[in-house]
Amino acid sequence: MSPSTAIPHNLGVYRLQGFSGRQEPLLALHRWLTDPESPPALAISGSQGNGKSTLATAAAWNNIHHFADGVIWVGAAGGDRFRLYDVVRTLDSVLGTTLTRVSEDRWGIGILEQLYRRRRLLILDELSGATESELRTLVEIIGHLQDSGGQSHILLIDRDLHPEIRELVGEHHLALGGLDLAETVQLTHRRCPEAARPTALRHIEALHRRSGGRPLSLRLLYGLLLDFGTWQDLELALAELPRRDDQGQVRMAALAAFAVENFAAFWPQAGPLLDRLVRAAGGATFRALRELFWAGLGSEEELAETLQGLVERALVEENPFDRRILVQPVVRRYLVQSAAMLGEEWDRQHARYYLHLARRYEELPLHRWTEVDPEWGNIHLGADWVADRVERLWGRPALELVSALETQELPEPIQPLPEVEADLRLARDYGLALAHYAFWRHPPGILRWLAAGGVAAHALGDVRDLGWLLANIGRQLFFRGDVEEAVGWLRRALRLFDEHDLVTEMAYAYTDLGTSLRILDESRTALDYFWLAFEAVAQLGDTRSLIAAYLNLGSAYFALQNYERAVEQHRKALRIALGLGANILIASTFNNLGLALEAMEHFDQARQAYLQALQYFQLEGDLLGISTCYNNLGSVAYAQQRLEEAEQWYRQDLALSERRGAWMDMAATLHNLGHVALEQGDLDQARRYFLESRDLYGAFQLAEYVQEEEEMIRYIDSLRAPQASGVDL
Repeated sequence: MSPSTAIPHNLGVYRLQGFSGRQEPLLALHRWLTDPESPPALAISGSQGNGKSTLATAAAWNNIHHFADGVIWVGAAGGDRFRLYDVVRTLDSVLGTTLTRVSEDRWGIGILEQLYRRRRLLILDELSGATESELRTLVEIIGHLQDSGGQSHILLIDRDLHPEIRELVGEHHLALGGLDLAETVQLTHRRCPEAARPTALRHIEALHRRSGGRPLSLRLLYGLLLDFGTWQDLELALAELPRRDDQGQVRMAALAAFAVENFAAFWPQAGPLLDRLVRAAGGATFRALRELFWAGLGSEEELAETLQGLVERALVEENPFDRRILVQPVVRRYLVQSAAMLGEEWDRQHARYYLHLARRYEELPLHRWTEVDPEWGNIHLGADWVADRVERLWGRPALELVSALETQELPEPIQPLPEVEADLRLARDYGLALAHYAFWRHPPGILRWLAAGGVAAHALGDVRDLGWLLANIGRQLFFRGDVEEAVGWLRRALRLFDEHDLVTEMAYAYTDLGTSLRILDESRTALDYFWLAFEAVAQLGDTRSLIAAYLNLGSAYFALQNYERAVEQHRKALRIALGLGANILIASTFNNLGLALEAMEHFDQARQAYLQALQYFQLEGDLLGISTCYNNLGSVAYAQQRLEEAEQWYRQDLALSERRGAWMDMAATLHNLGHVALEQGDLDQARRYFLESRDLYGAFQLAEYVQEEEEMIRYIDSLRAPQASGVDL
C-alpha cells in the first residue's frame, strides 16, 4: 500500500485529466497549506467554469502527504443546497466517525474535534446555498482552529465569498480568473479533441478572447469546433450569444446551453440522455447508465458513441477510476430548467431504481455502508420525489397528514387509489428502507420521508408498516431532543401493534418508550415499560433481544437506585451473552455490572467486572469501550484511595483519548487527574491538569465546563497562598 492510499480521503482524480497551468495558484496554495503560521481557512472564488474545484483537487493531491490524518471533500447531496449535515455525513463515510449520531447542535463541536490538533484538510465546495446559521457555525469552527496547535485547514470554494468568510481568510484567498494565453495553448494540446486541435491552435488568440481563458469555456468551444469544422462558422454562431462583457467573452451559461442544443440537434440520443442525467445526483455508475439512464435509447454501441461524443464536448465527465459519469455543473443547471419536460414517469423510474440501493443500507453492516454512500445523492432525490408525490396527491404536507390520522380519516387523493398504488408502495418502501439508515445517520429530510411512507402505508391498509413508520418518527424526534413529542408517536405506534398482536414490534415500542420516559425522569413508568418489553421478547425466543431486555431492566433499576435488582438483571444478561460468545455484549454487560457494584460500594467486585469488560473490548478493538473501562477503573481506584493506580488508569485513558482525537473525553480525564493530584497533595500538578482541561474546554467554547475548571484553579491557588506566605496549615 502506498503512503497516499494509507491516508483516508475521498478525492477523485477525474478532474485532473489534462490539468495544465495554474502554477502560481498551486504554489500559493502549497505555501498556505504547509506553512505552520498560515491561518486555518483558505478560499478559492471565481466565476463558474474557471476550474476552482479542479485547482482545489490538484492542490489536495500535491499536499496529501502533509495531511496524514485525511483529506475530506464535501459537496451537497441530492438536489439540495450545501448543508452542514453533508459535512458530518461525509466525515462519517470517509473517517468512520459517528457524528451523524449526535444532535445538530453538537455538529460544530464534532467537526472541530475532527480537525483539532490534527493534520487534516476539509474542502467545502459550493457554499453559496449555506444558511446564515450554518455559516456562523463554520466561522466559529475556523476561529477555534486558530488556537488549535494543529495543522488542519478548511479550503472553501464558492463563486462569491460571504463577507464573514472573506474577512476570516483575509489575504489567503485566490480570486481565480481564466488561464493566460500560454496556459491556454497547453490546455489545447492536452484536452482538445485531436480532430479539432489544428484549427483551435491556429485561432488560439480568438479562442482565448471568446472564452476569457476559462477552462470549461475552452473545452466547450473545442467540442463546438468538432461540429462546425471552421472557426469562422463557429464565430458567426457565437456572435448571436449573450456576451460576458465588452471584451467579447461569451457568458458561460449561454455557451453551455448552446453546446447542449447544438450537439442534441444532430445527435438525437444525446438530448434525452442528458435530460435524464439531471437526476443523477453525484453522478451515475456505468451500470446505472446502461440499466436506467440509457434504457430504451439505443444499443450498447450507440451508448458508447454517444458517451464519447458528450465527453469530447465537455458536457459530461467520465471517471474511469470510480466508473461513474458526471454532468458538468454548469450544464446541469441549464438542463434542470428543461428536465420537467420528461414528466413524472422518468422521476418514478429513477426513484424505483435507487430504492434497491437504499435497501442496501438495511442489508449491509455499518462498516460497509461506504459501498452505498456514493449513491446517497440519488437515494436522497428518490426519497424527495416520493414525498413530493404523496403531498401532491393529498395537497397537504406529509407530516401534517400523518399527524391527523389518529383523529380523522385520510381524505381521498386527487387520483383514484388504483391509479396511484404503485407510487404509494414506492413511498412506503422508501420510508421503510430509510428508517434503518436514519436510526444511525439522521438525515435532515427524514421526518418528511417517514411521514410520506406512513400516509402511503395507511392508504394501502398496511397496519404493521404504518406503526413501524410512526415509531421511527418517534425515534427521530427523540434524537432531536423532542422527547415528550416522541412519546406521543411511540404510543400511537404501540396501540397499532397491540391491536394486531405484533409482538416483535411491541417489544421495540415498549423499549423506546421506556428509554424516553427515563430521559423524562419518569423512572418508575419507564421500568414498567421495560418489563413489558421483556415479556414480549420472552415470547419470541430471540436471545440477543433477551440480553438487551435484561440490560434495560438493569439500567432502569440502576436509575431508581435499586442496585441489587440492577445487579440481578445484568447477571442474567451476562449468562446469555457468555453462552452466545458475543464479545461486545459481554463487555457492555460486565461494564454495566461494574457500575451497579460500584454504586453499592462493592469496589473490589466492581474492579473485577471492569477488568473483564476491558478484556472483551480489547478483543474486539473497541477503542471507545476500552476508554470507558480505563475511566471506570480509575474511578473505582480513586474511591478506594488507591491513588497511584487511579492515576495509572487515567493516564492510559488520556493517551488513548489523544490517539482517538476525543478531546472532550481528554478534558474530562484531565479533570479527574487533577482531583487525583489534589488527593496526593501535589498542588502544582493538580493546577496544571485543571489548566489543561480548562484550555481544552475553552477551545470548544464550553463555557460551563471552563468555569468549573477555573473554580478548581482558584481553589488550588487559595491553598497555595498560605504556603507561599509561610503560614502553617
